[in-house]
Amino acid sequence: MGMVGVNTVAFPTLRAHFPLAVSACTLWMLIGSGASSASEHFWLDFRGEARLALTDNSLLTIKDRVPDVVLNTSPGINMRWESKRVRAGVDYALDHLYFISDNTTDYRHSGFATIDAEIVKDHLSINGRASLRQQFLDQRGSISNSFANKTDNRRLIQNYTGSAILKGGLRDIADYRLTYRYGLTRTPADNLDDTTLPVNFSDTDSSEIVASIGSGNRFNSFSWRIFADSSRVMRSLDVNDFKNEHVAGELTYKFNRFIQIFGSAGFSRNNFQTEILSEDGQTWDAGFRWTPGRKLDLTVSFGKEGNREEWYANMQYFFSPRLDFNGTYQDTLSANTIVTNDSLQSFTFDEELGISNASGLPIDETDPIFTFSDVDFRRRNARGTFTLRQKRTTLFATGNIEWRTFDDSTGTAASWGISSGFDRKITAKSSIEGSIGFRQSRFEGEIRIDNYINANLDWTTNLSRYFRAAVGISHSERQSNESGADLEENAVTIYLRGTF
Repeated sequence: MGMVGVNTVAFPTLRAHFPLAVSACTLWMLIGSGASSASEHFWLDFRGEARLALTDNSLLTIKDRVPDVVLNTSPGINMRWESKRVRAGVDYALDHLYFISDNTTDYRHSGFATIDAEIVKDHLSINGRASLRQQFLDQRGSISNSFANKTDNRRLIQNYTGSAILKGGLRDIADYRLTYRYGLTRTPADNLDDTTLPVNFSDTDSSEIVASIGSGNRFNSFSWRIFADSSRVMRSLDVNDFKNEHVAGELTYKFNRFIQIFGSAGFSRNNFQTEILSEDGQTWDAGFRWTPGRKLDLTVSFGKEGNREEWYANMQYFFSPRLDFNGTYQDTLSANTIVTNDSLQSFTFDEELGISNASGLPIDETDPIFTFSDVDFRRRNARGTFTLRQKRTTLFATGNIEWRTFDDSTGTAASWGISSGFDRKITAKSSIEGSIGFRQSRFEGEIRIDNYINANLDWTTNLSRYFRAAVGISHSERQSNESGADLEENAVTIYLRGTF
């Protein structure tokens, strides 16, 4: 399961399309050229990072574990631009890793970019996200929450998504909205001749469009909406493409400022293969939204789409200004690319936290919950997060469970997990943060069950305005009912960062 060491590693190249790179550079130059004329805010920071890590399993093998000392040097750049209508940022780093035990090297790209812009005030806006991340492809293979190892299961995944929203009104009678989202995923996993790959799946191009027209300000208690949507994913390999389409009408009645009911009816179709997931016919749903005060916002609906019964629920509850809960459950037909686009669009970049989610909590993209695949699926997902924010301390606890029923008759995979963490500022210059998590995965078409345990603790201090140091320890472990699938790694990392 571990990767065989080699003496030389070729410098990696990004497989992004050239027009995409040109468009990104052009956009950045247009933004940058307006900095002086508009007298807005522009930041450009260069940095250098060095990590020294000690690991007890550098090859992520089950037996004959190889301890190692890994030196990681990483130049990076961060650019940010803010104006009245534009917020944009780019963060990129190139990691060079040197493994002392066998004198081998590795290069890894890491990047994240965002842009949110209002092109025409109140009518046209665009946003985009880009992510370059080293991720584990197969959940059955070698995985870890430490960078200080090497395995064929870790590869560069490039994700790009951008959307445009056009909205307006026809006096006070009707409002219209048109949303289009395009996505690209590029990986080396579509190379069928590469025998080192643990799994194969396609490069993808996705297009999602939603058009709607609904009641305007003239309608108060009673409102209506007619909408249509289409989602398509085109794949590079000779496999089934994803298609899912709907057209429906929706009515909403608001009894008072506390409660409203809604329902919709329409038609749907897709190109799924199995009987339970295939659709070509009527769809409907009905539900309510309850907002009894400032603390609670609850929406619940139930319906039927094709041969499937569907539930949806979303809840926000503010116990106090510092403690809140956010929970959601949804049942959809989807594909890996669509899930990635949804997640990526909600992410932001924080200079201190790195990539963070909509709740402002740091996320880790290196260990996806499910194995990457070209097979489409029904996704039932529930998630809940408690967040407590105090002056110096942030605490969080989150739990989630997800079922994926795949369209190739292999069955349903399930994964559930809980995690908790904290971030405390000890002084104005130092902080400590840690997290611990547990996840159980049941694989489709198998009796295999894996339990994952991971934990980390990091202490960080600012040595000066330009230099920061940190020390961290991490533990990752997999316990499986399949013989020979257990895995464990422990690592200690010393970190120094300079910003110029």
